[in-house]
Amino acid sequence: MHTNEESNKYFVCLQGCPLTPIPWNIPNTDESFNVDCVYFGKVFQTVEEKLNIKGLIFYLTWDVNQLPSYGQNVVAVVLGDEWCRIPKYFHQVRAVFKSYGIYPTVSSKFWLNPSYLNSMILFQNIKNWFLRLPSLFYFKFYKLKNFVYNENKSLHIFDIPLGYYNQLDLPIKDIKTRSYDVVFAGSIAFKSYSFWSPRRWFQTPKIITRKCMISSLQAIQEKYPSLKVQLSLTSSFGYQGSREVAAKSYSEQLMDAKICLVPRGSSLETFRFFEALRYGCIVVAESLPSRWFYNGSPAIQVVHWSELDKIIDTLSQNVELMQKIHHNSLIWWQEKCSESAVGSYIAEQLNFISSPSEIATNKRFGST
Repeated sequence: MHTNEESNKYFVCLQGCPLTPIPWNIPNTDESFNVDCVYFGKVFQTVEEKLNIKGLIFYLTWDVNQLPSYGQNVVAVVLGDEWCRIPKYFHQVRAVFKSYGIYPTVSSKFWLNPSYLNSMILFQNIKNWFLRLPSLFYFKFYKLKNFVYNENKSLHIFDIPLGYYNQLDLPIKDIKTRSYDVVFAGSIAFKSYSFWSPRRWFQTPKIITRKCMISSLQAIQEKYPSLKVQLSLTSSFGYQGSREVAAKSYSEQLMDAKICLVPRGSSLETFRFFEALRYGCIVVAESLPSRWFYNGSPAIQVVHWSELDKIIDTLSQNVELMQKIHHNSLIWWQEKCSESAVGSYIAEQLNFISSPSEIATNKRFGST
């Protein structure tokens, strides 16, 4: 039962103007909203249905430094921070729900397989750690201060999935009737780098790993000429031209794909992972972080894309296995990653958190 007659309010704080919140009549979106707002609009719709408290203010934001307002009635849902920084306002709000988490993940196999790719990943991780250090120091200092003064203030920071980016809600085809055996639609690089940019000459982990993936896929095509591969390379991340046209083309490719390749981008976490699961594709991805919506997923994980040949060979000879993974992918999406699943998760965590007057005595730390 709701404890307050005041309605919950939802706002979008667009990139570039985080202190100018746009009132949001969830789940409706328009062209002025970021594409990923579509997913979170539906997430908030479930939150509204499952939440036992009212009078909260929800900010969907891409800014880790500031919000339009603060208080124990404020909930921040933070997107887009691939550096895994801890939002500066973590202690000034009721709760933070954050995609990409607050703890960077490095696979344990990374250290056992020296290579140029892993060297560049290490360099990128070191750079990201330095970018993250100020927020980490502030977070640790705040916890130390609470310990010294015996304040025991509870901090609530939770991981949430990225969701989908620009995708339509199309019918699910049985995997046996799908036209493409393997699909990848995406970019090699986020953008074209200038002649003087180190990234142009040394290349980023995203560029290196995606080139390896494409090279492996092309070799497999030569080995198995009957394999139906759909390889659609774009010039950059996101969509080109009309949002609707791009969404239709991309969504139809995934709807008709048996296997979807999910290489890393700038981060190990990508929208494509969730978009492929949503259509019941067999996901082949690089090592995934340890988060509640990845752990135990039916995705096939690779350390290097040279493993792809064996994986495709095994799957193509076992129709029952493909059907099973297809079925499990749909279940995983529905139970862990869908709008209703994530909305229920957010509502559950907020319902668990004590009322503001009791927060000082609550020792629960709801984090990743």
